[in-house]
Amino acid sequence: MVTRARRALSRTAAIGLISLWIAAATLGVLVVPGLSGELREMIAYSQILPILISAFYFGQAGGLLVAFAASLVSGSLVIQNMTAVNTIFVQRIMFQIASYNGVALLTSFLSEQEKAHRRQVARQLERITALRAIDKAITSGSDLSATLFLVLESLTRLLEAEAAVIYWRDPHTDQLAVRASLGFFGDVSPLTLGYAEQAAREMRTIHLPDLAERNPDFAQHVQGKGLVAYYAVPLIAQESLKGVLEIYDRASHPDETWRNDLEALAGQAAIAIVQSRLLQDLKDSNTEMASAYEATLRGWSRALDLRDRETEGHTQRVVAVSLRLAERMGVTGEQLRSFQRGALLHDIGKMGVPDSILLKPGPLDESEWAVMRRHPVYAQRLLAPIRYLEQALVIPLYHHERWDGSGYPFGLRGTDIPIEARIFAVVDVWDALSSDRPYRRALSPEACLCHIRDHAGTLFDPDVVAAFVALLTETESRPALTAPGDAQPV
Repeated sequence: MVTRARRALSRTAAIGLISLWIAAATLGVLVVPGLSGELREMIAYSQILPILISAFYFGQAGGLLVAFAASLVSGSLVIQNMTAVNTIFVQRIMFQIASYNGVALLTSFLSEQEKAHRRQVARQLERITALRAIDKAITSGSDLSATLFLVLESLTRLLEAEAAVIYWRDPHTDQLAVRASLGFFGDVSPLTLGYAEQAAREMRTIHLPDLAERNPDFAQHVQGKGLVAYYAVPLIAQESLKGVLEIYDRASHPDETWRNDLEALAGQAAIAIVQSRLLQDLKDSNTEMASAYEATLRGWSRALDLRDRETEGHTQRVVAVSLRLAERMGVTGEQLRSFQRGALLHDIGKMGVPDSILLKPGPLDESEWAVMRRHPVYAQRLLAPIRYLEQALVIPLYHHERWDGSGYPFGLRGTDIPIEARIFAVVDVWDALSSDRPYRRALSPEACLCHIRDHAGTLFDPDVVAAFVALLTETESRPALTAPGDAQPV
C-alpha cells in the first residue's frame, strides 16, 4: 500500500514537472522578446528532458504526446519568423522535431524493456516465494487440505487463472475425489470429472480451448467472463499417479512461462499428497502400535489378577478412582495417559515375588516383607527398558513411598515423591482397606476414610487427601465410584 502511494505521488510530480517545463519553454521561445536565435533554440532543445521523463514514466504514448507538444512549440517558430524563413532555418526546425520524436521513441522502448524485465523478475520472485511457502507447508506436516488450498491460491495468482481443482486418487479404490477447490460458484466437479479421469488414465495433460462449447451452462459456474480454457494435469510422483489438477483459465493462449509455472505447482501438489499419505500412514502405524501396547498392558494386569485371586479386581478399581482423582488435581493430556498406564501396572513387580510369599494366607514375617518390599524394584527392572513406559514407571516404582519418608524402596519424603505416585498411594491404600484379605476382613467405608484422614501429613500428601475426600463426598449420591468397566483407555 505504501509503495503504491509513493508510485502515484512520483507520477503526479512527473506530470507537474513536465507541464512546467513545456510552459517555460513555450514562454522562452515564443513570448519573451529580445532573446537571440541561438538562445531560443537552446530553450527549444531543452524540451528533450521532459520528453525523456514522460517516456520513462508513461511509456511510448506519453513520450510521443510530449514530443508532439514540443514539436508544436518548435514549429511555431516557423510561423513567428515567416519573414526570415530560409532553407537552413526550416531544416533546423525539422531536425528539432525529428529529435523530439526519436528521443521519445527510443526512451519509451528502453523504458518498456526495463519494465518488462522488472515484471519478469517480480514474477520469478513471486513464483519462488510461492514454491517456498508450499515447501514449508509440506515439510511442516500441515493438514493436507490447508496445503492444497495454498497450492491452489498460489496457482491461481501466478497463472492468473479463475478457478482450480485438485483431485486425489484413493489408493484403495483407485477413484478420483475432490480434495480442494477454489474459484467456483457451486460444485462443478461432476461436469468435468470425465476429463480428469481421462488425464489420469492416459497420464497426460488434457487441454480444451473452450470448455463452454461442450457445456454452454458451464461458464456461469466459473468466475469472470469469456471463454473457459480447461486443463487437466495428472499429478505424478514416485512414478505413480497421485491425483489430477484442473485449471479453468479465461486466457486463450498461455505462454511458456505459464506452462512452466503450471508444471512446477502441479509437482508441488503431487509432493504434498505423497507427504500427507506418508504422515497418515505413520500416524496409523503409531495408533496401531499404541493400541497393541495398551492391550498388552491390560493383559499383564489381568495376568497379575489371575495369579493373585485374593486381590482380583483391585487393579480395575484403583485405576478408575485414581484417574478421577488425578484429573481433579490437574493431571491432563499425555501425563494422564501415562498415569493410567502406570496405575494398570502398579503391582507388575509382584511377578518377581515367589508364590509362597505372594499367596501366603496369613501375615508375612520380616524376611518375607523384605522380599515383598522389593517388588517396586522388580517393576523398574521389568519396565525401564521399554521407552514407551518411561513416564508410566513412576507409579510402579514410587507408590509405596510415604509423605514422612517411612515408605519404600527409597524412603523418599514430601514433594520428592512424584505427584502421580502420591495420588495413587491414597487410592491404593483406600481400596486395600476396603477389600477382604486372607488375614483380615474389609473395613467399613467410614473406617477407611478415617484412616486416610488420620494419616494426612504423615503417610499421605495432605492436598491429595483433601481432594480425595472431596471426590468421595461428591460421589456419595451417584453410582458406585468403583463400578466395573470404569477404567477405559484415556
